[in-house]
Amino acid sequence: MTGSDAENGLTALEQRVRDDLDLMNHPVGEWVPPRTHPSGNHVYDVVIIGGGQAGLSILFALARENVTNTIAFDRNPEGHEGPWMTFARMALLRTNKNITGPALGFPSLTPRAWYSAKYGKAAWHALARIPRPDWQDYLNWYRRVLDLPVRNETEVGPLKPEHPDDAHSLIKVPLRAVGPAGRQGTVYAREVILANGIDGCGTWYIPDTITDNLPASRYVQASTEFDFSTLRSKRVTVVGANATGFDAATAALESGAESVDLLVRRTEIPKVNAHRPLDSNAWHRHFADLDVATRWRLMVHVMRNNQPPPQDSFDRAHELPGFRMHEGFAIHSMGLENDEIVIRSDKDETIRSDFVIAATGFICDFTRRIETSAIADQIAVWRDRYDPPDDVDWKPMGSYPWLEGGFAFQEKEPGSAPWLQHIYCFSLGTKPSLGLTGGSASSIRHAVPRLIQDVTRRLFLADAAHHVEALLGHDLPDLTVQQTSGRQKTP
Repeated sequence: MTGSDAENGLTALEQRVRDDLDLMNHPVGEWVPPRTHPSGNHVYDVVIIGGGQAGLSILFALARENVTNTIAFDRNPEGHEGPWMTFARMALLRTNKNITGPALGFPSLTPRAWYSAKYGKAAWHALARIPRPDWQDYLNWYRRVLDLPVRNETEVGPLKPEHPDDAHSLIKVPLRAVGPAGRQGTVYAREVILANGIDGCGTWYIPDTITDNLPASRYVQASTEFDFSTLRSKRVTVVGANATGFDAATAALESGAESVDLLVRRTEIPKVNAHRPLDSNAWHRHFADLDVATRWRLMVHVMRNNQPPPQDSFDRAHELPGFRMHEGFAIHSMGLENDEIVIRSDKDETIRSDFVIAATGFICDFTRRIETSAIADQIAVWRDRYDPPDDVDWKPMGSYPWLEGGFAFQEKEPGSAPWLQHIYCFSLGTKPSLGLTGGSASSIRHAVPRLIQDVTRRLFLADAAHHVEALLGHDLPDLTVQQTSGRQKTP
């Protein structure tokens, strides 16, 4: 397609979006009564932390429910929300190209509609999976065409209740501008949704074996922004055989690294994707309906077995000169010897390197997130509520938040933090409680409506007296009766 064809195609699609929204716009009118803080400051009904695919979807879904006193904050510049243009390095998305993503039932808002309008239907049918930069372009278009309220370059936290003993306390949301488009100060919210990414309940993890034995200048976490050109002519070691590890290995070699040794702790790299069965309507909708013991056992199985890298990521790395994969390499020691990183396995295999990339996932630890750092000790996690049998015990999952049916945090001690029900977890921290819901592109279709149901229910019930009074006091006539010649006549 030519540039003018793409422009015309997108213009037509945007008109279709507007028409679809107009056709579905019933009932109309906001229903949440406005509030003003005693100081005179504005009170938002919902504040969303994160302006990526999850945050945008939530804003749109709230607007569809006529809840528009909302805003999302994101620390990154516009167009760089989420991982896609920051630390994600895959060529293609790892999910099926037919995901509906944030469309939420509107065909004109699907990735397929956008891609076909921009590149043509033939290009869509020829596509294996959606290219990563195109996914970010789609999200940029989605935000623009729906005119969603996102404030970028703004860091949020730490969150605190204004009145800690009040179940209906407003949540104080401190803001710090980290760029010229940012916002400074404090805002107040009735409900706060943490749509802050894969690591939204903690931080990206680097093992102590690395941090305790190497200077910080000699390693990096794979899921962070990093200038790979600094690795030119260097020997690089990647610890971890997940998709992120393979993408990092490829990025290093394509940036001029001399070699990359990728270490696989298992005797063989996983070949079966334990997550795959969960990507279905049944699991997305009903995982949370299972009993506690079953949910724990299933998610331990999924997370222990994890998933292999996509075939194209695996092949892309192996096709590059200088790439070597070491299966069965459990690290025994790591350290500097004559300014050279020396890594030894428990089988006495030795690798010499100049730089280490840790593709070692994330850990749930609310103290390490600025958003939740002040309330971490009040959030219930799985180890507070469930003691698993020894054969399925897995310590890392005990630190995931305990969520009861919805996405709202629960109190560690009943009655100690009643306001906590107004802060919602919409990251991958939802796994053991609700399944693969928060923030995953493939699960947004099911997860966002469920979240919105929870949020609007709390908003409605908190103002129930107002709504009851308004209903009982409703006196706007639907019928006008005229008296004519002693008979009633309806015009």
